[in-house]
Formats: sequence, C-alpha cells, structure tokens
Amino acid sequence: MIKIYGTPLCGYCKQAISLAEKYNLRYRYIDALDNSEEFSKEFPDASTVPQIMWDDRHIGGYSDFAKEIENTIGGYGDGKI
Repeated sequence: MIKIYGTPLCGYCKQAISLAEKYNLRYRYIDALDNSEEFSKEFPDASTVPQIMWDDRHIGGYSDFAKEIENTIGGYGDGKI
C-alpha cells in the first residue's frame, strides 16, 4: 500500500493522489498537519510534502513517486500520464 503524507493545499500532494488513482494503486492519504507527530517520527529530516511510502519503503516526493511508477508500471515517460 502507498501512504501519501501531505497537506490540503499542496498541489504536488494532489498530483500524487491523482497519479495513484490513475493507476488504480491502493493508497492512503495522511494529513501531515493533523498527524504531525507521526510525520515527524516517520520523516525526521523532511521539510516538504508530499512524503510518500510504498510498501514501507520511503519513495520521496511527487517527482520520485512519478519516477517509481515509470520504472515499475511504465507509461510516464511516453506521455501516457
């Protein structure tokens, strides 16, 4: 499962959610503001959102997530996303 830690006004967070939905990936959105203690514990050095976990592996932000999808599912680099 994918966990997307973000904030309501974050554009990249919304794009990450859209990308997960486009590929029918199971995900859970976690508001980093409402869960600041969990966020700080999970990502002690993070200063931006989104922060994305995929099967308990830290992917990074939106660009990293898009690259991960390209490498595992494909389609991103050829303009299908």
